[in-house]
Amino acid sequence: MKPIFIFGFIYMIRRRLLPAILIFLMAISVAGIGYAQSSVKKKSKKELHNEKHEKKVARRQTKALEKAKRKELKKKEKQEHKKQKREQKRSRKKGGGKVIAGEATMLKQQVVLPHSQMKPRYRIDVLAHMYLDEVKNYKIPDKALPGIAFYEGVTIAADSLKKAGFKIDIYVHDVASAAESVDMLVRKNMLDSSDLIIGAVQSHDIPVLAEYAKNKKVNFISALSPADAGVRDNPFFTLLQPSLKSHCEWIVADVAKKFPGMKVGLLYRTSFAADSIAYKYLIGSAGDGTRFNQVLCNTLPRRKNLIGIFDTSKPNVIIVPVLDFSYADSLLNRVSHDFPETHFEVYGMPSWNSISNLRKEEAFPNLSINVTVPFNIDLSVPVVDYVNRVYKKDYAGRPTEYVYRGYEAMYWYANLLKQYGNIFNEKYSDNASAPFTKFEVKPQWDKNGQLLFNENTHIFVTKYEGGTYKTE
Repeated sequence: MKPIFIFGFIYMIRRRLLPAILIFLMAISVAGIGYAQSSVKKKSKKELHNEKHEKKVARRQTKALEKAKRKELKKKEKQEHKKQKREQKRSRKKGGGKVIAGEATMLKQQVVLPHSQMKPRYRIDVLAHMYLDEVKNYKIPDKALPGIAFYEGVTIAADSLKKAGFKIDIYVHDVASAAESVDMLVRKNMLDSSDLIIGAVQSHDIPVLAEYAKNKKVNFISALSPADAGVRDNPFFTLLQPSLKSHCEWIVADVAKKFPGMKVGLLYRTSFAADSIAYKYLIGSAGDGTRFNQVLCNTLPRRKNLIGIFDTSKPNVIIVPVLDFSYADSLLNRVSHDFPETHFEVYGMPSWNSISNLRKEEAFPNLSINVTVPFNIDLSVPVVDYVNRVYKKDYAGRPTEYVYRGYEAMYWYANLLKQYGNIFNEKYSDNASAPFTKFEVKPQWDKNGQLLFNENTHIFVTKYEGGTYKTE
């Protein structure tokens, strides 16, 4: 059994009490595993033969189980197809020969997953951009901080899992290094023994890792990026951070729920690709009951451009799908200044938390601003205090958001592995062991009912009013 390796183990004193960074290749004992040795004892021919035979038998059993499962799913698919055909037939009769919107259910692709293996010990590979090769004179580049913080959270979780008796081998790879780039890890088969891959990686890394995970039938979790990178037909790829599309769908659903029948102002922009995409997601998510009064805002609108879509005699609801927080700040200032006697309920993009004016009491006195966010720390949860104490002891500082996210990803997925084996996809509804987020991981489908990937669609919202804010 190979030991746990954590590459580039870093002790970083953020308050400069100890201005030194130890960067070295080392092994640590996590989850009851012994320390790494410089060499691994070679196995005898008999042991290798027995191991080969056991793997062969296991593969045969797995293939037999998968064949039986495919047969059962095919049977269910036929039954479901017949059922939906009957529903469509009834809908046509009810609608005078036309299928009534919402009555017919889209036929969805049946997903066949391999049999989940329960193991006495699991291996988890963690990938993060830590840029250890660029650390010089004890200075860490800013671009490395999220990856290092995520790694620090993983180490704290590893210690918690060890105390709980988990048996897990954790390998951490600095994918910013040429020696451990995503392409190199795949090409040199360095992930072949992995039971789970957790990646705090960038969007350009995702296609290679997702394809590798699909071919090897091992789950790959993209922990921080909201980008799906064009991945399709992959039940082994999970987007843990909600996509922009999910944020937009949540906004439309929340507006429809809280303000039914109300005409909603939509201030949008098409001169930037990201804003144009967000606008299309909003329009595509709107149901028959949602009505938009739209104003194109490629340049800042004047009062005369906006007066026609607002009713100044009562509160108004507006959605602003603009991701550039600087331009969004200018739009909010324009609305607040030009209509000081009118109250607005505003829905904005997740990037808006970077708008410093939202925390100023005098900035937007007549606006209640709702900003969707993918993650939130409830300070009343006991585990937050635990993470804070351990982090202060080990790193002499205060943890950032990425520390908590690294902790949560490792802790929750280790629990899923232990309870359900390496293919836990059908048990994603069990989020009881997730420390901070009640994840809602669900399969995503295209308009033809074909599987795309899995995605966590749990959205938090931060409401800003008069310089104060609350997230729920």
